[in-house]
Amino acid sequence: MLSILLTLILAFAISFIFTMDASPATLYVGTTTIADVPLFYIVFASIIIGVLLASVTTIINLIKSKLTIFGKNKDLKKSYQTQDKQLEKIDKLEEEKVTLKEKAKELRSQSTQ
Repeated sequence: MLSILLTLILAFAISFIFTMDASPATLYVGTTTIADVPLFYIVFASIIIGVLLASVTTIINLIKSKLTIFGKNKDLKKSYQTQDKQLEKIDKLEEEKVTLKEKAKELRSQSTQ
């Protein structure tokens, strides 16, 4: 925000220097005519309007990116939960595998006797 303010001040100073004579200009807005407006004011108003439009665009893009990141974080949390569930299932299956191997060994030893 400070950089925008400094840019405005710099633009104001530069435009003032270049339009020292403040030659009058006629401004036509729709059907309204404003006569003898110093060119300096027209340049400054144009700069302010441009800065405001750029700020609005930047804020909209910032909000969109924040919403996108928030959605990705929710997806990440879901995937972590899914991963935890899968790891629990793997642990249970490994335990079952070990017990089945022990039972198989017992059955082999019983059948050989």
